[in-house]
Amino acid sequence: MMIALMIVSIGAIMYRVGTYYRQEQWEEYITLVEHVRLGTIRLVEISLANYTASGNNSTLKDNLDQWQNDLRKAYPGYGVTLTYNLADGTNINYFQGLASHWNETVSYSAANATFALNITSVGLEGYKFTATAFLSLTVINTTTNEITVAVTEEDGMPITNLKKDNFQVVGPNIISVTSSYDQNYTLVYTIKCDGNIPAQVTVRVWDQRGIMVIAKK
Repeated sequence: MMIALMIVSIGAIMYRVGTYYRQEQWEEYITLVEHVRLGTIRLVEISLANYTASGNNSTLKDNLDQWQNDLRKAYPGYGVTLTYNLADGTNINYFQGLASHWNETVSYSAANATFALNITSVGLEGYKFTATAFLSLTVINTTTNEITVAVTEEDGMPITNLKKDNFQVVGPNIISVTSSYDQNYTLVYTIKCDGNIPAQVTVRVWDQRGIMVIAKK
């Protein structure tokens, strides 16, 4: 009877230990998947920022190719492979996953790619996700020395943390930038300048990711 109880007790302990290690292992893989996903999204944002600064439309592809190699080297025993497809020729005029539509009243910069992640050591195959980066600038109105603009990101959400240093106006210097609620755009920025606004004004904006857009009105 004692032996039977000992066997049952040891079995229960071993089950808990095995479950614990399996749980720990799965948590490790979940952390790895999330690390790859978030790192990939951040790389797409960085690539779009580089593209808007340099005009190099191969920067996203080049960065993703390097990222694939870095992941294999960083996790040599896991069998991590990441494949990608770059958006091309959708309703936004993408080329190798990048697009810019500038010098209009409504202007934007965009990046888009889809990914498939495999981790052979755990049997994970074809985990798919999309990485999108987007910034839009709309010049709504101009007065003698003020410009009203709206700035939005992915899903049309307004960006709320922009300051004076995030904007540039061709011609007059910027004195101040303030934000306020607007029923049509949710949030708008009023750019006050130290001189008269030209008849055709050019406004640049950089968000906190470094992505730039140029708009005119």
